[in-house]
Amino acid sequence: MDITVVFFDIDGTLLETGGAGKEAFQNAITKAAGAPIDISHVNFAGATDLDLFRNILAGAGRVSDPAKEALFFQALAAEMEAVMDGRTIRVFPGVQALLDALSARPEALVGLVTGNIDEGARIKLAHAGLHGHFMLGAFGCEHADRMEIARLALRRAEQALLPGQRITRKALVGDTPSDMAAARAVEAVAIGVATGRYTLAQLRDAGADHVVANMSNLTEMLSLLFG
Repeated sequence: MDITVVFFDIDGTLLETGGAGKEAFQNAITKAAGAPIDISHVNFAGATDLDLFRNILAGAGRVSDPAKEALFFQALAAEMEAVMDGRTIRVFPGVQALLDALSARPEALVGLVTGNIDEGARIKLAHAGLHGHFMLGAFGCEHADRMEIARLALRRAEQALLPGQRITRKALVGDTPSDMAAARAVEAVAIGVATGRYTLAQLRDAGADHVVANMSNLTEMLSLLFG
């Protein structure tokens, strides 16, 4: 069977948390650093949690190390669970219907390429009612570079194939130029969705093969994903 692998980013692509993610990050980095660090100026769009942590510490004149990073990841998961409790997550138009359609297609293998740590991704998706759709993924606690995260996700997709299956098409859906670069890194069709902070033109300029305002047109999205 020919398999189409479809990777999704999370924040700005599938959903938005109304600031809960940044609040959790702020609380976690304060715990890991042992003192408050201002992150109000930080652009989270397209970044990875590991890269953000390292850069924020460096900007404050501090050095990251594996022990600090492990402490930060643990704190971030706990803080994410705490701040998400009772929050309303907005799932973007068409996302639920598209994921339902993909989950019903045996030729589709659906995964994540996200800058979130694995537990952060799980918590956000679970609170949004989307978690059960993703069979695999790679995360922002595994590498600071989103392109390397995409490569890791692809290796996991290849390892997940059953006998007789082969990947004949790859697509990656995201809302930032970093997502478009990640798609190029694994030779996937880059689909830019303008539900985040970047416009259709900016995503196109960043190398998107296709751009959509949102994923509300199910027929169009399936056509772009499957060719």
